[in-house]
Amino acid sequence: MDSGCVSLLVPKQLQGHKDAFLRGTFASSASAEQNRTAYVIVVTRTDVSCDASVGYISNKPNMKSDPRTSSVWVTLRTHSHVSLTSLKILGQPVPLSEVNLVFYDLNEICQSELISRKYPYVKEKDHANDVVPYFIHCVQSDAKEHHPKRRNELLLLLLWAVVRLFLAVSWMPKILFEAFHSFLRNHLDYSSSFLQQILLRICQIKKIQDDVRAGKSSLLCGRLLTMIAIDVLAGVCVACIISSYASVGDMYSSFCSWTKLLAATVHRLLDWLSGAPAGLKLNQPLTQALSAFFSYHVHLWILYLELADPVLRGVAWVLVWVGMCGASVQVAILSDLLDLATLHLHCFYIYGARLYNLQTSLLGSQWRAFRGRKWNPLKQRVDTYDAGGAISLRRVLTAVVFTLVVFLLPTTTIYYLVFVLLRISLKLARGLLAGIVWALNINPLYLVLLNISGSNRVKGDIYFSTLTDQQQGEAVEGNCEGPLLLSLCTWPSSLSHILTDASPNTFPSRPSPNWSFILSSIMFGEHLL
Repeated sequence: MDSGCVSLLVPKQLQGHKDAFLRGTFASSASAEQNRTAYVIVVTRTDVSCDASVGYISNKPNMKSDPRTSSVWVTLRTHSHVSLTSLKILGQPVPLSEVNLVFYDLNEICQSELISRKYPYVKEKDHANDVVPYFIHCVQSDAKEHHPKRRNELLLLLLWAVVRLFLAVSWMPKILFEAFHSFLRNHLDYSSSFLQQILLRICQIKKIQDDVRAGKSSLLCGRLLTMIAIDVLAGVCVACIISSYASVGDMYSSFCSWTKLLAATVHRLLDWLSGAPAGLKLNQPLTQALSAFFSYHVHLWILYLELADPVLRGVAWVLVWVGMCGASVQVAILSDLLDLATLHLHCFYIYGARLYNLQTSLLGSQWRAFRGRKWNPLKQRVDTYDAGGAISLRRVLTAVVFTLVVFLLPTTTIYYLVFVLLRISLKLARGLLAGIVWALNINPLYLVLLNISGSNRVKGDIYFSTLTDQQQGEAVEGNCEGPLLLSLCTWPSSLSHILTDASPNTFPSRPSPNWSFILSSIMFGEHLL
């Protein structure tokens, strides 16, 4: 029989193993060009039963093993080291010189999650000539089938109970939070950081429940558990530090004092703008009217805080205790409180932006009309039109309106720029808080530690190396016509690859500003920041 090349993969864990049958799988591939058949044989474990076995460990001298009806029969010796004694394919002996004997670490292949994703298994492929994916599939499938995860461990049961309890308690609040969050987004165009973080945390714990129910411990599950544990521990530490210096009532009183101080500062800013800010000559009637309008809103805001004091104080108690869910929740609450305390500044920015946009749009349209042009909304272009004479009433009115807008625009622009700067400052503060929440939510400490320690779970690269001359001599046992001895080694994947592979939609995306939108919004005031 022209057997061709045979690749035999044997686990290193068989060294010193007693006599037993070998379990595994094999595949073949015929080559019409070379008229040869290639075989790959993967030994995965030992068994006392001879049914469906592919070989036998024979450490006793002159011991003959019956290959039964198996197409492939491997005989190994594992007394002091693993060596190949004989190999038969379809009942015919195969010369050992045509065999590639590959030793691999069973634990490295079974425990790795990334290696099967880097070398995906395709059932219709030529496995004898594409050994690695077939080998990984066989080893990991056999490990899942005959070595299932134990589900009766105390730690796993405790984790299952805690997760189930949390999901049962959060079932009704989750529905309420989702409905309220949808209402804020659809009707008020506002996205609450606190609600987003709570819903994300419930989604993350639901993912942990799915992994625990499946009886597996994935990289994602370990990363989520580590991230939540560190987040909660940091939140508890922050709450303990704050409570040791001040109570919730004191914190709320400080928040109210800071809010009123902010309102008083804005009121002084409006008084400064109503005069001659930085020596600029503004339109006095318009600037006094705008100052009075915005000052009235500041007084309304202070009155609102005084009337809503009992309700807001009760909400503060609830939010502080909910913040014990983690430091990310506490930072998200702080972000929402910042929006609540500066709501009047957001309103000022909206008023200023709309007034500025109205005047710039009116200035552009009057300039086009003065030159005998107009904007065609149907064709989305500027057309010419006949004004009905060299000097008409329409052109006179256009010139008057254009002149009024030109003289009023500097005053409006000053107010708009001041409110834009306040809005950008608040956006930067909120972006900083959002970045802190994002950093707490993507905590990669678990994966970094696995990568540094060289854990089998993050190994995803494979390479082959030849054994030393001494090792070859031991495995061949003096037979110069022995097989080629190789060692299959694994190497941890790069940290960037590990982070990418273990970061699905259970982690929030990195907050990044849209600079083109921000610049266009500031320049023309058409869109709100």
